Amino acid sequence: MRYNERISKFLIAGVSAAIVNFLLISFFIEIVGFKSFFLKNLANILAIEMSAIYNFSISRLWTWRDAPRKQGKSLVAQFISYNLALLAGIAIRIFSFAVFERWGIFYLLNVAIGIGMAAGIDFILYDRLVFRREGHPQELDK
Repeated sequence: MRYNERISKFLIAGVSAAIVNFLLISFFIEIVGFKSFFLKNLANILAIEMSAIYNFSISRLWTWRDAPRKQGKSLVAQFISYNLALLAGIAIRIFSFAVFERWGIFYLLNVAIGIGMAAGIDFILYDRLVFRREGHPQELDK
């Protein structure tokens, strides 16, 4: 797969995961009633992990479809690797969410800013660590 095609698929999958994230955080805050500072941050964490499960599935099946298909314990290990790769982006998102929440930025705009900041880091880590392809361990696809 060409590198530009992979980036395009990553962005499409990421936008769909962001929509899932927006829907989930809105559900927790507006429907469930997570209105306090603490509960809004909890809603953010829950929405991040739930949308991460969705994004892992899309990434595995579509964006990095040329990566080896893991099953059973290997799939669990790949999902754990995926979550570890997410930690940098999640840390950025959790920290920025708390800061921007204190500054009074509307929570959906706040989430969008965090997603944007984390996307570049996520792509590199997914491509190099999580969905590594045989014969292309450290090379960019042409």
